[in-house]
Amino acid sequence: MKISIKPNFNALSCLLFSLLISTLLLSLYSSMALASTAVNTDATPPVQTFDLMMVGGGLVTCSSLSRQNCVLGSQFTADAKQTSVYRLTQSALERAFKHPSLSGLTAPQKAILLHASQQQGNAGSSLSYQAFYDAISAVEKDFLTDLNDQVYYALLDLLEDEQAITSGINRQEHVMLSATQNQYGAQIFSLFTQQALLKKQQRQPQAKRPLIAVVTASARDPFESIDFYTQVFEQAGADVIWLPLDSALQAAIAQQQCDQLPALREKIQGNVDRARLYPVATALQQSMCVSPDSLYQQLLNIDGLFLNGGDQRLTLSAWLTPQKKPSKALDIIKKRLQQHQIVIGGTSAGTAVMTAQYMVTGGTSHGALTYGVLAAEAPSERCEESHCQSDIPATAVTYSTAGGLGFFPFGVTDTHFSQRERQVRLFMLSALSENKLGFGVDENTALLVDLRNHTVSVVGEHGVWVVEQSHVTQTPLSYSGVMHYLTAGDNAKVDVVTQSLNHIQLLSADKTISKQADVKREFNAWVDKACVDGQNDIDLGQAKLIIKPQSQQECDQIKRNGQHYQNINIQLNLVNH
Repeated sequence: MKISIKPNFNALSCLLFSLLISTLLLSLYSSMALASTAVNTDATPPVQTFDLMMVGGGLVTCSSLSRQNCVLGSQFTADAKQTSVYRLTQSALERAFKHPSLSGLTAPQKAILLHASQQQGNAGSSLSYQAFYDAISAVEKDFLTDLNDQVYYALLDLLEDEQAITSGINRQEHVMLSATQNQYGAQIFSLFTQQALLKKQQRQPQAKRPLIAVVTASARDPFESIDFYTQVFEQAGADVIWLPLDSALQAAIAQQQCDQLPALREKIQGNVDRARLYPVATALQQSMCVSPDSLYQQLLNIDGLFLNGGDQRLTLSAWLTPQKKPSKALDIIKKRLQQHQIVIGGTSAGTAVMTAQYMVTGGTSHGALTYGVLAAEAPSERCEESHCQSDIPATAVTYSTAGGLGFFPFGVTDTHFSQRERQVRLFMLSALSENKLGFGVDENTALLVDLRNHTVSVVGEHGVWVVEQSHVTQTPLSYSGVMHYLTAGDNAKVDVVTQSLNHIQLLSADKTISKQADVKREFNAWVDKACVDGQNDIDLGQAKLIIKPQSQQECDQIKRNGQHYQNINIQLNLVNH
């Protein structure tokens, strides 16, 4: 990981310099220990020109925190971080109780936590999250679920334990990209790296390695996944930097409140006490706040920018000023994207935030049918499991009318698509948007976008569902449109005038789409039945879904390949609305 700090010979800089040297030495040791993990790119699809890589999430990767994704026999060094751990002891709790973020805890609540720590005895010194949760729940079953977000996350952050290897150096998550069982994710990371190199070679024809920046602002704790993304792209063949741009840094720069960064992290980003666990990263963020020109220079130098998953609202606020205006950082990136000098990628929230149209922020297809699609602030994700108070039901579909970062101009975007059965929510939301197009990307799959030629293509394990010309009729309430499902190797051109795809090319060769248990194929089965019967009427309880192929030709394509399809009419008639 490359970190650049503007020299400043004061006490803080001396401390920061020593921490950086220690971290770089540890990274060198880790690289030597993982030397055999350089990803095998032989199976990576041929490089094509694209400006955006929009991943649906779920990029399965072998790491010390996700060993279930590794091939049998994969070994990590003893220094690799294997899990986050928490200290449930009296001394740790007393320290936590002094933090202002826990000032709202009542005396009985504190007593419950102290009682849980006493029940643990010596075992309470280091607990996994599940053991931590179980220990507290054994004393008071719903204690943690009843806490509001601010107190719940502050408690976790304050009790998270350092996993020190040496003084000032904590364990890092280790990645072994080539040891991943399912290589689609590794291929997607490698394809992004290759495209970043092509962008760099426009300026430096002899370049061998691109410079990729990762921004982890989608996470409540942006520091947690730094090691993962830097190692992934290093192993894919890039030089990598982590940019500490998040909503807290953006606010601190705009308001000239760098001395308030820890408080802004708590208020805006939602984390506390991070300097204790990530002293180097938080010091880098502090330095870049004081000298934001160093951030802007990095954005001018990089060949690729990758946005992580989490909460797209956090990513959006990282690139906008507190007044919701484009920041200088966003202006730089947009200009470079328009000039095709950079490739931008994102996964999950990093994909959802790219849209220039309405940006989905939460909810399920069932929630869309039950409560509608609402231009409102989404409730906490914890509302589905906790007893939080919210005016918006936990499963209702919510969206931002202002849209996202504006990188993707062709329609609404959605992710984790087939796996979470999001067809209905995207269909209903896209009908409300200006250009009536919606793109739903499956996990371990990416939509590649060439902005110059208005073309899209698919790589990865599953597919991308597209709904076009979506329309809503109020009386009676119904939605109509045309849908396609593109899989690896398929491509199409976006017609911005007709708000549709044309020149769709479905790869004619046989393709095998994963049949893993986490992939729900019910919707595809409905399409298959529509081809057999000419039309399929599905009773969804609150609505009737009607699927009808436009012609026999579409069904013949499905019979040949059984995976992808195009030009299937879809109609959703809502009942009692």
